[in-house]
Amino acid sequence: MLKREDIRKEITPFTNEALDIDGSLFLYHEVPTNGIGYLDLMFDLKDLADEKIPYLGLLKSVLGYVDTAHYTYGELTNEINAQTGGIMCGVEVFDHADSVDAFRPFFSVRGKVMYPKTDVLFKMIREIINTSSLKDTKRLHEIIAQVKSRAQSSLVSAGHSTAVLRAASYTSPMAAFQDKMAGIAYYQFIEKLDKEFEERKDDLVKELSHLMQEILRPEYLCVSYTGERDSLMDVQKQVKALKQTLHKEEVSVQHQNMTCVKENEGFTTSGQVQYVAQTGNFRKKGYEYTGALNILKVALSYDYLWINIRVKGGAYGCMSGIGRSGEGYFVSYRDPEVKKSDDIYLGIPAYLENFEADERTMTKYVIGTISDIDTPLTPSLQGSRGLSAWYSGVTDEMLKKEREEILNATVEDIRALAPITKAILETGA
Repeated sequence: MLKREDIRKEITPFTNEALDIDGSLFLYHEVPTNGIGYLDLMFDLKDLADEKIPYLGLLKSVLGYVDTAHYTYGELTNEINAQTGGIMCGVEVFDHADSVDAFRPFFSVRGKVMYPKTDVLFKMIREIINTSSLKDTKRLHEIIAQVKSRAQSSLVSAGHSTAVLRAASYTSPMAAFQDKMAGIAYYQFIEKLDKEFEERKDDLVKELSHLMQEILRPEYLCVSYTGERDSLMDVQKQVKALKQTLHKEEVSVQHQNMTCVKENEGFTTSGQVQYVAQTGNFRKKGYEYTGALNILKVALSYDYLWINIRVKGGAYGCMSGIGRSGEGYFVSYRDPEVKKSDDIYLGIPAYLENFEADERTMTKYVIGTISDIDTPLTPSLQGSRGLSAWYSGVTDEMLKKEREEILNATVEDIRALAPITKAILETGA
């Protein structure tokens, strides 16, 4: 069997090179990509007012799917698919390793393209963000109905993720933001909008138009690019040109802090199963992050949670996760129980206080943990990993420390996690 000393001790370093384009951060990731460039244009949302977050969720579903100055939405889709590897609007949110509540949200326009077609990719992005027409309210209503239908399906089929996000939103500003933009709160917003569309359509067009003016601005632009060095200069030139076309008119900004309210709700579906989650933050209680928490996830998945929730409880699955910012969760998947699962989560600290494992078992847990960390990444994901680390404040040194803590973990290190899990569960979310 593989031994701990057989596992490499070196980390995979981040590929981040910070450059500047006319005052905007240009984060470059030099990775062999076989002639494909991966672009992420990001607009900082730090000044976005709380009530506009659901409209942000809708805007990412609208841009690229409505008519523009030179294309109908059908022609636009065909042209993008014929000339590029796709263009997608979205929202990216990063927590921060040194803070329990701070987070950075960005509206993003992502695209990939073969190097010779870089100018075409930028031309199509400019077409979308500068000339999209929001005046076709019939098309807007179609998109809203589509979003509502997909949300109904995805929120239930990925009920474990839905439950974790909603529970986390009771205490985490970042999760509250994500819930309003893509979770249950967003679904409630879309459902109401669909029902009241005729009365609200004119206001909706104004809201989305103003939102584009407010966020698609040169002062908010940051860029992340993954590709080989010989493609870099062309991309930088295109970014400079695109920056000149962004909104510069004056807009009023009313930034508000995210408020969190602990509801402890249940939501009914037509299914015969539950997704039961408990979440919380251990760093708010003064505990520090350690690499051993990665081993805890593996140990719970193969031992305590698996035996009690899957084998004895009859659920399809169980998951857990604890991050650097202190956020942690325990959740069941397609679970016939509610109260029993909640009680099982509450038993985790006692399980850890009495944790027992021989060296062979501990080594298996360590191997499972490292195999998750060392999963091979595509060129695109290598760039995304660097980008996420940059905005989350995660450094190579942090990764080295975390890896050492995993490779050298003992039974005592796992037992020492009992107060951390207790702090998460005491949040009562």
